[in-house]
Amino acid sequence: MKRRWLVGMAGLAALSPLAAMSPGCSQPKPECTVGSASAYPFAATFTLIDGEAESPCGRKDGTVELVGMQVYNPDANGDQIPDRDTKLVAIQTGEFGGWYRGGATIDPNPDLNAFAIGTFAALQPDDNEICTIPTLAAAEVVVLPAGEGGAGGEGGAGEGGAGGEGGAGEGGAGGEGGAGGEGGAGEGGAGGEGGAGEGGAGGEGGAGGEGGAGEGGAGGEGGAGDGGAGGAGDGGAGGDGSEVACDVVTPPPPPPPGSRKLEWSNVRVYVTSGNLGNQFEAEVTYSEESCTARYKVVGLWPMVDCRIYTPHPNPDCDPRPTDTFDQGVCQDPLSGISPDLKVKCDTNVGLCVLDSPSIPAFK
Repeated sequence: MKRRWLVGMAGLAALSPLAAMSPGCSQPKPECTVGSASAYPFAATFTLIDGEAESPCGRKDGTVELVGMQVYNPDANGDQIPDRDTKLVAIQTGEFGGWYRGGATIDPNPDLNAFAIGTFAALQPDDNEICTIPTLAAAEVVVLPAGEGGAGGEGGAGEGGAGGEGGAGEGGAGGEGGAGGEGGAGEGGAGGEGGAGEGGAGGEGGAGGEGGAGEGGAGGEGGAGDGGAGGAGDGGAGGDGSEVACDVVTPPPPPPPGSRKLEWSNVRVYVTSGNLGNQFEAEVTYSEESCTARYKVVGLWPMVDCRIYTPHPNPDCDPRPTDTFDQGVCQDPLSGISPDLKVKCDTNVGLCVLDSPSIPAFK
């Protein structure tokens, strides 16, 4: 029935005197956007194009970083009505975002942003299907020393909090007494009186018996509690020893104090209805106190892990990554990566990346 109806419609069109004059249907161009309008970031490869590879600023050469990008319309007149004729784009690396979210003590100056921000030059792609962000305001994070005014100041996490009197010590993460001064990691280092504070990480009998990691160090009276979550108390590392603890990921140490800046420019995003902002390229200048380096960056959306995992001995824990990789994951349409793109598994980081120094990167 449906086929006959379509044939009939085709016949009517052929008989119509307007049929020969009717233009062919064409799909309008999509608006400029980026793939990570969702929560997933890009996996972006950094390639050094100018600067000393041996300097601190050259450390990004050949690395893959997670880069978040977000598109939004500003208020037209400050009245919460979006300006539909302007599309802003914010860009933030995973490294800067991690420092901002607590991985380091940073300068709270409101004029400093952990993200760069710029404006699409046009609302729609050009004839080459490219949307361009010519210039962006720089992203800058200033890391502060872990001393006065640091992570806690006087009373940071409270008396007996995560670091005795005054957060991590009177005067922040390393104030009076540093990691073992009055209230640092407690009088007497990491296990003296007041290790993580008298009654620190678990109060009296909390996660650490009488004094957590306080009186008696990491396994004082009660360690992680009598047979608790497996601290160093009565019951050892696993309560009664019947379960294996889940793996704990140790965060990277904070960077040395000083300014870090990322200046993005000439950001180009490939946008079609079939590949809606899922690849970009850009130049970025990274600078620290004593050096500067310039990089070419190409990014793939979404970020996909291509490591091979093995089950954890404890079924309640996440699987463990191995040192082996599956190139096929990056080619699997179910991964979310467009099957049109030329991609590979970067075995240094275990992420799928564009297998091309520029965009568009098609097979």
